Order: sequence, then C-alpha cells, then structure tokens
Amino acid sequence: MAGRGFGPAYVKRTIRMNSVRKGLLGGSRFWLAIFGLGYVARWSGKVTKRGEMPIRFSEPLQPGEELVIRHTADQRGPD
Repeated sequence: MAGRGFGPAYVKRTIRMNSVRKGLLGGSRFWLAIFGLGYVARWSGKVTKRGEMPIRFSEPLQPGEELVIRHTADQRGPD
C-alpha cells in the first residue's frame, strides 16, 4: 500500500463506502443517515457553485476567417 495515506480523500472514500455497504446494503439506520447526508452535501455543493459560469461559444470558422478575443477593463457596457 505504498503511497496511500490517511488524508481527507481517504477518509471521505472510507466513509462513503461504509455508508453504501452498511447503510444501503446492510440496513444500518446510522450508516443510511450518513449516506443521505453525504449525498445531500455533494448535491448541494454542485448546485450552489459560486463564481461566474464559463462562456461557451461554438461556431465553425471558414477558411480565411479568424477569431479575436479581447479583454477590456471597462465592463460597464455601452452608455
């Protein structure tokens, strides 16, 4: 087991696997509650992501066309 530590990722994975094995498959109410809390936590983390969404623009360029991307400090837009 070289390279495996007891860091946060290992602990999360162990808890998640125990909650599935002992809660969903084994019927333990405690581990089933842990599974539910973990599922809600993961879901809420995805739903409440902070920050700006990336801008995606897709249009094929024809031969000889080019795309110019510029950034200006003034983000107010036209007056």
